[in-house]
Amino acid sequence: MDDNTQNNQGSQQIAQQGQAIKAPSAPSEPVHQTQPTVSPEEKLAKINREAKEKAAAQRARELGMSYINIGTTPINPDLLHMVDPQIAQKALILPFYKLGKKVRVAVADPQNPETLKVIEQLKQQGYAINVNLSSDDGLREAMKLYESEQYVVKKEIETKLDEEKIKAYEKEIQDLQSLETKLPTLTSEEAVYLINIGALKTGASDIHFEPEEEDVEMRFRIDGLLHSIFRIDKTTFTNIANQIKYQCKMKLNITNEPQDGRYSFLVNERKVDLRVSVLPTQFGETFVCRLLDSQRHVASFEDMGFTGKALAHTRQMLNIKHGMILITGPTGSGKTTTLYQLLEKFSNESNKTITLEDPIEYHLKGISQSQINEKRGYDFANGLRAILRQDPDVVMIGEIRDLDTAETAAQAALTGHVLLSTLHTNSAIEAIPRLINIGLPPFMVAPALDTIIAQRLVRKFCPACSYSEKISAAKKEELQKKLDLIKNMQPSLELEIPDELPTAPGCPVCSHTGYKGRIAVVEVLDVDNEIKRLILEKASSTKLIEAARKKGMMTMYEDGVIKVIQGLTSLAEVHRVTAISV
Repeated sequence: MDDNTQNNQGSQQIAQQGQAIKAPSAPSEPVHQTQPTVSPEEKLAKINREAKEKAAAQRARELGMSYINIGTTPINPDLLHMVDPQIAQKALILPFYKLGKKVRVAVADPQNPETLKVIEQLKQQGYAINVNLSSDDGLREAMKLYESEQYVVKKEIETKLDEEKIKAYEKEIQDLQSLETKLPTLTSEEAVYLINIGALKTGASDIHFEPEEEDVEMRFRIDGLLHSIFRIDKTTFTNIANQIKYQCKMKLNITNEPQDGRYSFLVNERKVDLRVSVLPTQFGETFVCRLLDSQRHVASFEDMGFTGKALAHTRQMLNIKHGMILITGPTGSGKTTTLYQLLEKFSNESNKTITLEDPIEYHLKGISQSQINEKRGYDFANGLRAILRQDPDVVMIGEIRDLDTAETAAQAALTGHVLLSTLHTNSAIEAIPRLINIGLPPFMVAPALDTIIAQRLVRKFCPACSYSEKISAAKKEELQKKLDLIKNMQPSLELEIPDELPTAPGCPVCSHTGYKGRIAVVEVLDVDNEIKRLILEKASSTKLIEAARKKGMMTMYEDGVIKVIQGLTSLAEVHRVTAISV
């Protein structure tokens, strides 16, 4: 095995440890829409660096040693603490990889007495040392890690949080203003934790950090909409960003490439997962952190907003023995919550239920949950085929994205399995042409489908600040016309327009939005024999809608109007999520 092969294998092993950072080399160029021209001086510096690395590699061959380009090698930050920074810089030695008691170190001069002294001290601690030759310049650059924010962050992490202090902070973080006041007084670890606590207390689903030219804006997505929380200075944000990256096991010094990761934290002994996405932008990296409360209680269909015929059909649907049930809607429309409620209802002692998810958002007892890993070839299509060999009764796959997955899902539904999944379409009817456009033939779509549920989430009035207000005659007439159309399709609907409806000015409880919590507006398409016949005949979406409406299918908009009349939300909210203009 030659030196380059050995070096590459070593780098791969290091990267697999997860908690790794790279030694900083030349400062990376800021990300702009157009890349700046590289100056002759920079080109010359690059040539000189490459020449020195080649010389170091040649010297390693002559000495019969392994060579390491330490400037491009991920370094586990835990190992920086194995050697005191002053001693490391004097001896020009840096531990960069550890597996059990085996430690790899980079050195500039294997015969340097100071270097040999450090190696001997590590051996006396029980470590088996593998010495790798590095260039002087590369090693000196790597030594800057001891002075960098990454090292500072690691030292903060090693200091355990004062639990009493954190509990006191949690009590203080009652709203967004108190979080802004407290943030400047915290370490980076405490700041990240308290930002997460603030997000949970305000009911946020996502935390956004958005760098601008002068500072960084932090926004929370609350009840589906983004709200500006406060602005953070660049220095404070750099420490927070490094802390998040470290906890996600990302590369701390990579700032010009997208990265993804996740980590968990505990709140009152409850585990909360964060899925983190980092993207380079013109003024720095933007972070989006999705909060996933894996132990959150899954609401009932009634609590979610299912009523009337939609609720009745959904309950009846739970008795099927085979067929495909699809939940459709855009990201953030509550599809996963509905899927999990269906899983809970289908799961019992006589059924085997398996899921394939990306990621696993909630943990359900009695259900085998599997997470895909596309980097290793474990995608939805391959995972579904593997699941079907496990003799399941009910299968849930997170999303149908391609023909391979769609075909396997349809075959499962046609061979005695209940198959649950999602599609990104705007309505229930649109799921049918979407499957056909993916490449699934109508003769498979028609018999496989059982039910399609489309949904959106509307914000509910805040219970703390809402109050009843007499509605105008014009608004009452408008609502009556809408209700009459709904009753034409569902004559059994018992609902009248009230004289008063709620309004909410906003208060600290709802972060001054007037809304707190969300509820679903849904449309449920029963793929009965008539719909199946039309699918086989390749009927248009218009004909499919006409057939469904004749049998009383209510649209999401109409379901929303009912919730307005019931005093749960506003007509403006229904218009917003169903894309119907006022």
